[in-house]
Amino acid sequence: GMVPPSSASSLYTALHAYLAACGVDGVKVDAQSLTSMMGQGAGGSAHVARSFVQAMEESVGQHFGTSAQCINCMCHATECLYAYRTTSVGRASDDFWPRDPASQTVHIANVVYNSLFIGEILQPDWDMFQSSHESAALHAVARAVGGCAVYVSDQPGKHNFELLRRLVLPDGSILRAQLPGR
Repeated sequence: GMVPPSSASSLYTALHAYLAACGVDGVKVDAQSLTSMMGQGAGGSAHVARSFVQAMEESVGQHFGTSAQCINCMCHATECLYAYRTTSVGRASDDFWPRDPASQTVHIANVVYNSLFIGEILQPDWDMFQSSHESAALHAVARAVGGCAVYVSDQPGKHNFELLRRLVLPDGSILRAQLPGR
């Protein structure tokens, strides 16, 4: 069954307290849009989504700091997008699928289109990529001009430092597009 909206705070507090005690310093909260489908008999979709988002954001702030170390994922339901107050990063794409060659250009196209929409509300997150992947240059270039954070999911020792160095200035700082997805 569903955790009642009135208990959302207890759910997130217990979960985040445990993670913080284990040394975790931020979270990716997935499947958020599902809350917008659970409103029947619980006050409506907007009420349920808002209750869960507010409880999650309060818990993130309490356990991971006021900089809201949180990536909101599967969060494109309007009820969720308009409920965010303190978390500002939202996954703009499906996952990066390294073993599916056909998904690479589709991933980039989808994240650009989604960034145009959610970039007015959240800082788009384009998911990670692998710097040694056959499509790494495509992903790196897209992220370099996409106005998003750039991070990789490389296996230890399998970094393409030549490519990664091209994403930063000599002092390690980065240039970021003024607006996401543009």
